[in-house]
Amino acid sequence: MRLSLGTRGSALALAQSGQVADRLRALGHDVELIRIRTRGDVTRGSLATTGSLGVFAAELRTALLDGGCDFAVHSMKDLPTEPVPGLVIAAVPTRADPHDVLCARDGLRFAALPPGASVGTGSPRRVAQLRLLRPDLRYVDVRGNVGTRLARVSSVDLDAVVLAAAGLARLGMVDAATDVLDILPAPGQGALALECRGDNAEVIAALAALDDAATRLAVTAERDVLADLGGGCAAPIAAWGHEGRLDAGVFAPDGTAAVRATVDLDTSSGHRAASALLADGAAEVIDLGAARSSRLAELHDDSSLWGGGTVLAGLRVLLPRADGALAEGIRAAGAEVMAVPLQRRIPIVPTDWPNAADWVVITSPATLDVLDGLGLTLPAGARIAAVGAATEAAALARGLPVALRPSGGRGSAQALADAWPDTEGNVLIPGSARSSGELAAALQTRGHDVTAVAVYTVEALESAPADLAREYRDGTFDVVVVTSGSVGEAVDRLLGWREGTRVVAFGPPSAAALIRIGVEPDAVAETQDAAGVIAAIGG
Repeated sequence: MRLSLGTRGSALALAQSGQVADRLRALGHDVELIRIRTRGDVTRGSLATTGSLGVFAAELRTALLDGGCDFAVHSMKDLPTEPVPGLVIAAVPTRADPHDVLCARDGLRFAALPPGASVGTGSPRRVAQLRLLRPDLRYVDVRGNVGTRLARVSSVDLDAVVLAAAGLARLGMVDAATDVLDILPAPGQGALALECRGDNAEVIAALAALDDAATRLAVTAERDVLADLGGGCAAPIAAWGHEGRLDAGVFAPDGTAAVRATVDLDTSSGHRAASALLADGAAEVIDLGAARSSRLAELHDDSSLWGGGTVLAGLRVLLPRADGALAEGIRAAGAEVMAVPLQRRIPIVPTDWPNAADWVVITSPATLDVLDGLGLTLPAGARIAAVGAATEAAALARGLPVALRPSGGRGSAQALADAWPDTEGNVLIPGSARSSGELAAALQTRGHDVTAVAVYTVEALESAPADLAREYRDGTFDVVVVTSGSVGEAVDRLLGWREGTRVVAFGPPSAAALIRIGVEPDAVAETQDAAGVIAAIGG
């Protein structure tokens, strides 16, 4: 049977949908992933306000009802308990690990975190239970996808974050976990819901083959607890059906009180557990109706979660270079970014490395990496110029003071040439053999003596990584950012150019190189930094 699976383009949504699609393909079905973009109008206004769902789920469910796709895969814990007329949950596959895990710096376990350590999580349920165990820690409200949260630990912004074990597993990132936490999960955590139209018997029958009765029994009981308590999306309510029993609890947000109940797991256990919690004073422990604005942009799209500036929520960006500051800057605007190099860097040992210069221009962090690898030192006494903020940061990290950088946040060869002082002097520009030479030419035109020395070159890989090639072919990227002429050639050779995927050039030199190979960019970044790329994408 041919099935169309509606999905958002985020890494986690694609992973979940792709794994379900593979299971259905193994059963002989032909499954096509349909990217449901989430920036259009929601035509069924009632869906947008159902439970705690955000705009994405409303639009995806609208696509289901309107026939835009046959079925969708949801994280069960993100679905409201109220049913949507016309839709059914046709299958609940075998549940993944429902636990919450700690991802901490230096491999620390929860008990070993020092007093006052900062732990990031956007879940009141997690905070309430963790405060019962460690009231001496500082709990920080964080938002964003898994990669963004983990990056805050590696950047020493936080000591740890708390994430769902199932999400890490589906992304192939289980190694990030340093401890399994002894707290109750959210109702439905780790489980998926395969939803389709209630009048499509063929699709229901096809999906039913993936249904796991034990998982459905457990998550139904857990969701019954939530429904009977009337819990809003900010109420710290937990429930877990396992090993023949249902454990449930409500927890004071400040960690000072909790009410728990355990009952035998069966079709009525959720209702019985909720009654026991209410009888023991659950309504006095917390405000059961507590609510807040949607937080589902951690899986889905909600542009309100990104404050100020251009918002790229809902867009998926391919950046064909190593992950780093540029990728993180684009992620900070809400986009999903896949940063994957399509080239390899090849060092070049210069035959004549200058031992004197008045200025040394550093055009990229990569140049500094290569100089370090080759053991080349900059001429003594030379002043250093950096082409942009990321390059300046890389220089400063090596103890190299930067005397000149374009002002006003501009980052490009032309911006640096415009800022160059009128004083004469010898200028050394180490860098790529594939450099456009724009800066050297501009400085020479102004009368400076310029020596450009190639210290590395780049060449395209033999082939693109298989996962990237498949996702690109399936059209899951909205934008590809080309940061140099050689990157453009690598994309041209290894991936090609897709109709519907916008091409953004990282400044005029990249744009010119694209035009030379017959590709007209859709937008050109005015500055060669994250701000410039974000403005170009959003323009």
